[in-house]
Amino acid sequence: MAIATVTFRRCVVNASVAGSNERYVGSRVFFDLNIDGREFVDVYTDVRAAREENAPLSVIPPLGYDGPLNFPVFQGLVEFYLRNTAGGSWAGPEGLGLRLRDWAIEQEMVVQFEV
Repeated sequence: MAIATVTFRRCVVNASVAGSNERYVGSRVFFDLNIDGREFVDVYTDVRAAREENAPLSVIPPLGYDGPLNFPVFQGLVEFYLRNTAGGSWAGPEGLGLRLRDWAIEQEMVVQFEV
């Protein structure tokens, strides 16, 4: 099995380009992807959540890479990165997501998983 290395670089929370509106918080997560020596740089995925505390996240497949990927594992890692980078209550009624538009956060996190 191939091994994927994902280097999460940054996220933009409450981004209009990722579907933010009065009902949903849209975020865009940027990362680099290496699968068995093939490098994909500045790949991103969009994430949406209802504006409720601890709402489940909807992660779309990455844009900039269309090869094999263990999507359930990838989705869980994106959610982990976003919740730990932006904080647990960013989508809630009192969360920062409502007050800030295009809130950019730079934080690196490297993970590996089987594709």
